[in-house]
Order: sequence, then C-alpha cells, then structure tokens
Amino acid sequence: MNYLLLFTLIIIASQSLASEDPVQSLTPEELERYQFRNAPEKTEAVVSELNVGQQFILSNQRREFNNLLYRRLGIREAFGDRRDLSILQQLIDRKVLTSGQVREWQSMGIIFGDILAEEHGLSWVSYEDDRGVSKALRWRNTDNYVFPVTVFSKRVQYKEPVNAHKLYEKISAEVLRFKQLPAPVAATRQSR
Repeated sequence: MNYLLLFTLIIIASQSLASEDPVQSLTPEELERYQFRNAPEKTEAVVSELNVGQQFILSNQRREFNNLLYRRLGIREAFGDRRDLSILQQLIDRKVLTSGQVREWQSMGIIFGDILAEEHGLSWVSYEDDRGVSKALRWRNTDNYVFPVTVFSKRVQYKEPVNAHKLYEKISAEVLRFKQLPAPVAATRQSR
C-alpha cells in the first residue's frame, strides 16, 4: 500500500469521526435506564479505630495549630469546645493562611472536628474506601460519618467563603438528624 493512499484513508476516517457528535444526548427516561459500560464496583468502606500513626498525626497537627494560634493571635491553645469556633473564624477573617497552606487548613479542620466530637459525642475513626483512607468522625457504631479534616481546605481550594459558625450549624443539624435514627437501621449519611 502506498503512503499517499494510507494518508488519504486516515484523513477520511478522521473527518468522519469529527463529524459525529462526541456527546450522546439522552432524554430523562433514557438517562434513568442508562447503563455504564464499565460501572465501578461499589466496595464496602472499612472502618476501624485510629491506629497509633493516625493518632500521632492528629496530635501533631493539633500542636501545630496551637503554635499558629500563639504566634498569630497570642492565644496559648484551643479550648476544645464551641469557643474555638470564634478562634477559627478570627484566623479566617484575618487571612492568616494562604490557599496553598493545605496542611494548616486541615489542622483547622481537625480542631473543628474536635469541637463536633466534644459537642455531639462523636468519635474519631479511620475510614477507608475506594477514594483512600480518611480520618472521620462517627456516631456510635452506625454508618453515619462526618469528614471534618478537609472541611476548610476544600472550600479554600475552590475559593468558597468560609464561615466556621455556619459550617458548624449546618453539620450539627445533620448530626442531630442522624443521631435520631434508630441505631440498627441507621441510613448511611456522610458530610464532607
């Protein structure tokens, strides 16, 4: 086969592919029945107590947060309760952290998680699913979780406004809802 003929066939094939609509349009009814070719398999999350390394990471990030508080606001350390919401908001309002300081934002998320744990009786656990391993808060022995570590860093990454008090109220309302569910049949609810 000569190269000119091969080149012509490639051009014709690419033109016919380019003329086809690459995005398939579906009606609402077709969308409901649509089956993905390679749908991902849903795997059960593995939930366990925090291991020693995870506990160390949380403790270390709490210590780093307290150092930041002392350096930037003159506050020795976080209280470990709702009073810390005002401290978190002061750091946010004063723009103490840049968007690139992800670890520091996540340290704030840990302090925020400690507030939720203290106020609502939640406990820190290790939560592993197809996305990876996360530190989460769990309500008793149910499938109800809150993922506070990234609650600030994700919002900052996407340039969303961050209000610690409003986030706390929103997540607290959800926690109160799933705390009222009967324990044996508690539906899985996740806040990230």
